[in-house]
Amino acid sequence: TFLCRQSVQCMTTETMNQSAPPHKTKKLFEKDGVSLVATILSSTPNDEDDHNGMILTLYLHRHTEKNVINPTMISLLAQALDVIDNHPLLNHTNSKALIITGIDHDDFKICKFFGNGLDLEWMMKASNNQKTKDNGGAAAAASAVSAATKNENPTSQMIEMFNSQVLAKILTLPFRTVAAINGHCIGAGLFLALACDYRFMRTERGYIQWPEARLGMRLTKGFAELSKDKISDYAVLREGLLTAKRYTSGEALASGIIDGEYPLEELYLAAFRFAMEGLPESSDNPLEYFDPKAYTEMKMEIWCTSYRALKFGKVSDLPHSRI
Repeated sequence: TFLCRQSVQCMTTETMNQSAPPHKTKKLFEKDGVSLVATILSSTPNDEDDHNGMILTLYLHRHTEKNVINPTMISLLAQALDVIDNHPLLNHTNSKALIITGIDHDDFKICKFFGNGLDLEWMMKASNNQKTKDNGGAAAAASAVSAATKNENPTSQMIEMFNSQVLAKILTLPFRTVAAINGHCIGAGLFLALACDYRFMRTERGYIQWPEARLGMRLTKGFAELSKDKISDYAVLREGLLTAKRYTSGEALASGIIDGEYPLEELYLAAFRFAMEGLPESSDNPLEYFDPKAYTEMKMEIWCTSYRALKFGKVSDLPHSRI
């Protein structure tokens, strides 16, 4: 069951004041503002082999760039995901889960963005777009995406890398994945959150948005199919996509876009505890014969259309095409 607000309120004040759980942690990857940390759930902290599971946290701390998606960010995310696949500490256990967040436990004030969409500045430079300031960066970027839907260019290559190497991978990881949305979650940042199994969001600040209608660009097949697979309410999908509505955490929860909302200082711990509840060996709901390969294949079956579009689709695929 979901870790609801009521259950969080039942925790002691002392526990809720902890932004990160008191377990042994080990940094598995760190580069240019992206890091992967394993929290080892063990009653014997000095023994990494004797544990009850691991909670992985993928931290997005490229705060000066607002965690935008560009080739550098994509490469960093892909490297971190490769560590999840191949690190020896993780290869010997199926009992793990992943949290993706932009939370900085040392400084909450800089946690304003989970992901601020595609990197418009990079897209303009990559397309050698010389539009005037009157047209605005967003308009120039929209032009770059429009060109990408007609033929291959740097923007189309970047989006396809993001889709195939990052989103398709996260979508089908063989364990529970949780997005702890610490701030604005827009465009490509939203698609990163949608690729996760569950989404929790901070209250009071930040919004979720599909900005494409406002920017004058189409979704492209991968983003469209992911949105349709993860948003079950047609009315919400229509409103979000066709009006570019900005959803607060309360509106996103009521619309089914997210699964829970918490104050920022409680957000990570709520996501952490929910990730623990989803471990295959969880005492509350154990999956006795858990098989990671079957679990990945089941996710592919559930979200087959979006997986195919993300993994194999091209930005230039026609809007009415089937992947």
